[in-house]
Amino acid sequence: MDEKKWSEKFMKYTKVLDRSGKTMEVVHNNTRKIVQVLRFPERQGDVFDLLTRGMTMKEAEDEYLRQCKDAQRRLDLLAKADPKAHIAAFEEYEVKKIPGGTGWQIEILKPYRMSLAELKKVHTLTKAEEKTLVDQLCQALREGKKAECGHDRIKPENVFVVAENEFALDDFHGETEPALGLLADLVETPALKEQLAAGDVWSWNV
Repeated sequence: MDEKKWSEKFMKYTKVLDRSGKTMEVVHNNTRKIVQVLRFPERQGDVFDLLTRGMTMKEAEDEYLRQCKDAQRRLDLLAKADPKAHIAAFEEYEVKKIPGGTGWQIEILKPYRMSLAELKKVHTLTKAEEKTLVDQLCQALREGKKAECGHDRIKPENVFVVAENEFALDDFHGETEPALGLLADLVETPALKEQLAAGDVWSWNV
């Protein structure tokens, strides 16, 4: 896919608040949304690292384009995931050159949702709710595996409340094989923590 085709459609939004280095709250079509930005390279200093390894600037650009296309392919696969798989949905995305820099970026438009981190500030999950949370996130991780997407950033900020007792996992852009130990940090029930430490994502609640 070439740059011209990628640039045919532009999302229009107004930034309201930076939530992190990769996400921001925006207004899109008069509705509150979230935009996540994936950059290739993640930092411009990474370009210099490639050049010191003997790559030319064109070779570095080609490598970042390859990484960007791979991430786009995975996004397209995630979009086809089972709607009941507890993977956080996105609405659309745009691929473009990094403004004023080297490489490419993908801007992903998502619905505004309350994160698990925000929920925990006003509500303590019951044992039953924590078990439901783990069951649903394991289902999401298994479905993400089908899209060749690992997950190395499982934390309360990447888990979202979709409805009562319904959660969704976001930020499927790593390649790390997920471990139940990461989910243990999301819960407080001692018995559940022990089960997660000894269990396996692929067989949990199957």
